[in-house]
Amino acid sequence: MGFWKRRVSAEEQGSMTPETQRQRLRERALSRLQLTLPSDSPSWVLNEAFDLPNNIMRLDIVMRIGPGWVKRRYRYDGEVDVLYFNGEIPFPETALDELPPERMVWPSHPLSRLSELTA
Repeated sequence: MGFWKRRVSAEEQGSMTPETQRQRLRERALSRLQLTLPSDSPSWVLNEAFDLPNNIMRLDIVMRIGPGWVKRRYRYDGEVDVLYFNGEIPFPETALDELPPERMVWPSHPLSRLSELTA
């Protein structure tokens, strides 16, 4: 984390519970993520991890890219409102049945519904 980042004041941070901070960070991250989801197939949001003191969220996403499926990792920096791509690995199509159906996102549905899910 660089020195140029604005820190949330203790007063602002103290007025929000950790759950409220997570919810707010998740909503902002998912609004950025919506632009990366393919428009022609379902996607799954998996493995959400939060670093609340640094205002960072990490996400793993399973999506179809071209002829195959991939698992992508993203890091959302809430301080500067930027979603960073952190790489991808192939995801076997045979493992799609093992993904939790409640974490599936169809591109036509608003991602705000995802923010209601718990990590």
